[in-house]
Amino acid sequence: MHLRALALTCFTALAACDNTPIEAESPEELGVSTAAETATRLYATVGDNELSFETLGTFEQRDGVRALVIRATANRYLADVLSFVPDDAFGDANVISERRFEIVLHEGHELNTVLSGLPLFVKVTTNTGTPRSYTARIVVAPRFFDFRGSSGIWIDEAVTPRYVVQGNDNLLYRGHASVSGYTDWLSVTAPDGIPSVYGRPNYKLDWTYTKLHQAIDPHTVPLAFSAGGDNGATMQKTARLVARVTEFALTDGDAYDVWPSAPCDPAVSACYHSQPAGTTDFSQCGTYRQVLRCTY
Repeated sequence: MHLRALALTCFTALAACDNTPIEAESPEELGVSTAAETATRLYATVGDNELSFETLGTFEQRDGVRALVIRATANRYLADVLSFVPDDAFGDANVISERRFEIVLHEGHELNTVLSGLPLFVKVTTNTGTPRSYTARIVVAPRFFDFRGSSGIWIDEAVTPRYVVQGNDNLLYRGHASVSGYTDWLSVTAPDGIPSVYGRPNYKLDWTYTKLHQAIDPHTVPLAFSAGGDNGATMQKTARLVARVTEFALTDGDAYDVWPSAPCDPAVSACYHSQPAGTTDFSQCGTYRQVLRCTY
């Protein structure tokens, strides 16, 4: 199916708009909207349809387990919605009012799969408008925000899935933090979901999926960072770790043609296969899914 004209609204850190389409080599047009930490909603249009996603996912009890719920709003009455990944329905998509729907990702396999970097597709069918059917592609990722406290502790907004061999599970979620001035240590405390912290002065923050889920659910509970020396803590800061929609795009074409599954990147493959025997941490080669595609 050929892709027709597509327009996207891109949000910057101040949620300002840039309506200039991204040029493509073919007549097809395609763009991606990315969310900085201050963007609360992402918008995109295709034809005379507009769709928006709330960037911040929230956790609720669904079907007896905790689940991440992501909400969206359309400008046309909704007939049906379906969430899927290549070749398979994935998560639950529910129409909750005439123009609003939600995506539910249950804790465990569904949530871990999406947070580890697999894009989620959402097919939307409307009762009016042109076109009557279109597909959204969203990326959901762990992100820090709501930073409060000392500017001497810097916490990277991004937490990135990395390929690190550790028994039967090769997925770690890694963040970064650093401290200005001389300190001997950085520690992180929370009711649960505390990462492994190491690598002074440019600290790595590592979570397994289980720990990551504890850290982001509920999203209202911050992690507390302290840095200091023999005489105790000299700097303190808090930040919340949440699941956030970081990319959003729309098309009225065939989603598999517009967004085909990425192959193994030759540069990632060369990096992966050039590592010394016994290497367990392949984060220098790319993200978790970039490396995973080159391990087969």
